[in-house]
Amino acid sequence: MKSTLEYFEEIMKIPRESGKEDKIANYLINYAKENNIEYNLGKYNTVFLKKDNNSNKTIILQAHSDMVCVSTDDYDFDNKGIPFYIDGDYYKSKNTSLGADDGIGIAIILAILQEKENMPNIEVIITTQEETTMLGASNFDYSLLTGKTLISLDGIKEADIEASSAGMCSITLNKKINYETANCNAYKLSISGLKGGHSGDDIDKNRCNAIKLAIKLLNELDYKEIVDIQFGKRDNVIPSEGYVIFTSNENIELLQRKLDNIELKLSYEDSNIILNLEKSDSLNSIKESKDIVEFISKIKYGLLETYQDDNFPLLSTNIGKISILNNIIEIKYSIRSSDLTKEEMQLNELELLTKQYGFEMIIDAKKPFFPFKENSMIRKFLEDTYKKLYKKETTIKKVHACMEGGILSKNIADLDICTIAPTIDNCHSINEQVSISSTERVYNWLKETLIEYNKI
Repeated sequence: MKSTLEYFEEIMKIPRESGKEDKIANYLINYAKENNIEYNLGKYNTVFLKKDNNSNKTIILQAHSDMVCVSTDDYDFDNKGIPFYIDGDYYKSKNTSLGADDGIGIAIILAILQEKENMPNIEVIITTQEETTMLGASNFDYSLLTGKTLISLDGIKEADIEASSAGMCSITLNKKINYETANCNAYKLSISGLKGGHSGDDIDKNRCNAIKLAIKLLNELDYKEIVDIQFGKRDNVIPSEGYVIFTSNENIELLQRKLDNIELKLSYEDSNIILNLEKSDSLNSIKESKDIVEFISKIKYGLLETYQDDNFPLLSTNIGKISILNNIIEIKYSIRSSDLTKEEMQLNELELLTKQYGFEMIIDAKKPFFPFKENSMIRKFLEDTYKKLYKKETTIKKVHACMEGGILSKNIADLDICTIAPTIDNCHSINEQVSISSTERVYNWLKETLIEYNKI
C-alpha cells in the first residue's frame, strides 16, 4: 500500500494545468483499474471513483486535479512535471508553483481508498478546471452519487474546518488599440520580487499588486505614452512581476532619480521588491495610452468590505493580468463576494467604467458561494476526532477563496459539506509549500473521522 506522500510525488510528475487534465485523469483511471475500484470518466476529464466497503453508510470525498501553473521563466508545464524537492518538513518546488493545491488532496484520497477496515462506502469526485472556470464541477454527473455527506480536501490549513466560501465572478476586459510613431525616448520598467499570492486567501494581507504599482509609477514618472505592458498570470493571482515599456521626454538619469525618490509604502512581505529601469527600442506607441492608464487607476483593487462581527473578508476585487497582443489590450479581473447584491453592485460599477473608457466587458464565469450550515453532523465529527487525536481544538472558518462547494451544494440536495486539508503556504505562487507532518496528521484525522462516521 502506497503512502499519501508516494501518491503525491507521482501526481507532481504529471502535467495538469487547468484545462489540460487528460494525463492526470488517465492516471486516476489506471489507479482504479489496478485497485479494482469502480470508476467513470466524465466531461472535462472529471473522474468518479467508488469503493463499496459493505457498509450502510456512504461518504463523498472530493478534490480537484488541476493546478495553477506559475513560474519565474517559461517553464514547459504542458510536458513537464513539477521540479519538487524536500526541505525539512516541506515539499517545495524550484521556481514554479507546487500544485499541492490540490494534488495533496487527491493523494490523501487515493491512500484512504486503500484502507480496508471499518470504512464507510466511499464515493469520490475529482473535479477539473477548479482554478479557472469550474467546468468540471458544473458538468459532473451527480446522478452517480448516493451520499449526502461530503468532505472536500481542498483547504489550505490544518485544523481549519472550512464551512462556507465566497463566490467569484471572473471577468475579461478588452480594448482595441492603435499605434502611432514614437517621437521620443523609450524605457522599460520591470517590477519583480513582490510577494503576490492567492487573490482570495491573501487579499486582506495588504500585499502590493504589481499592475497597480506600475500605473502609480508611470504617473509619477510623467510618462508620455505606453509602448507595451505585460503583468501577471491570471485573475485569481495577485500579480508579483512584469514590465511596462513607455516613452518619455526625460533622459534615463533623471527618470532614475525620480524613481528612486518615489515613496512605495509597501508592507514587510513586499520588501524584496526589485525595480529596474533601462532604455528600450521602440518605433511605435499606443494612442490610447492616457485613457488606458486612467482606466486602470480607477479599477478597484483589494479588500473592499468585511463582515461586521469578525472583520473577515466579505467583498474584494483583483486585477490579475494585463497584456497586449495583436492590437488588443486584455485585462483579467475578478470579484469575490459572499453577498450576491454586493457582487452585482460591483459588476454594475465596473460596467459603467468600461463603457466610459471604451473597453468591452466579458463575464467568463460566475461561481456561487455556499452558505454556513448551522447543524452539520460531519463538522461535529471532524471537530471531535481532531480533538481526540491531537488534544487541540479546530477552527470553523469562513473562506474568501471561491470553492466548488457552492456548485456541489446546488447539485446535491441537503448536502452536509466541510473542507479540510494539511497546511499549504503561499498557494498559486513559486513559494508554495506543503507540510509533510501536517499531511500525515490530516490523513490520520480523515481516517479516524471515517471510522467514527461508519459506526453511527
